[in-house]
Amino acid sequence: MSAPGSGGRREHPGFWRTVFSARPWAATGYLFSYVVLAPALFAVALTVVAVTFPLSITLFGLPLLVGSALIVRGCANLERARALLVTGPIPARYATVTGSGLLAQIRTRWSDRATLRDCGYLIGMFPILYVLDTTVFALWVAVLAGLALPLWYWAVPQSWDDGVDRHGVMIGYVPQPGRTFFHGGYGFWIGDLRAALIAAAVFLVLVLLMAYLVTATARLHARVARHLLGPYVDPLAEARDVLRMPGPLPTPEVGAAY
Repeated sequence: MSAPGSGGRREHPGFWRTVFSARPWAATGYLFSYVVLAPALFAVALTVVAVTFPLSITLFGLPLLVGSALIVRGCANLERARALLVTGPIPARYATVTGSGLLAQIRTRWSDRATLRDCGYLIGMFPILYVLDTTVFALWVAVLAGLALPLWYWAVPQSWDDGVDRHGVMIGYVPQPGRTFFHGGYGFWIGDLRAALIAAAVFLVLVLLMAYLVTATARLHARVARHLLGPYVDPLAEARDVLRMPGPLPTPEVGAAY
């Protein structure tokens, strides 16, 4: 973990230090909570934006614009809090309403870059992040279940077209159950403890790889959240500060390159 105030955890802690740490489990919670909560946040943000802007042509709809900005901010704050599972705090910096009256509220909140970036994360990035997180989380759960095969393979009933019934796990397609790990077709039949232990050994390797992938995916997601939900940083800010400095622009000394 990074030092306090650094804004996040170590970006590249290494494969083994990542796998044998709490990071994969924190990343699991981060991905799972997004899979559960993100559709609701997306629906809320999209609904309030889609409904309030058409209504803003009437006097009745003007107060709704203020409320919708606050709702979007609340959804974004929930995402900022959720990011604490895998990274440091994501600060929020919204423009302060300086004028008075309803129009000043609307103008300030909906011209604020932070509110627009919140919408970009909650609405625009939702399809990409949701597919990514759901896919990686599903694979992670699958390999964890495979690792525990010796505990539950015997509880799964299987039936074939010729009337044969057995208990076991079919990975892929096996035309007939057998006593060997690989038994024809293009799959594996796990019907006894020996086959289950062999499969668990294979899944152990996959668990190590997936633990790193889950952590990397959560870290990537959190990086996107920090970029869009954190304070906007002008990439040209340093150049603008130099131009604002009094006096002539600094020039390199003659012969400095020699």
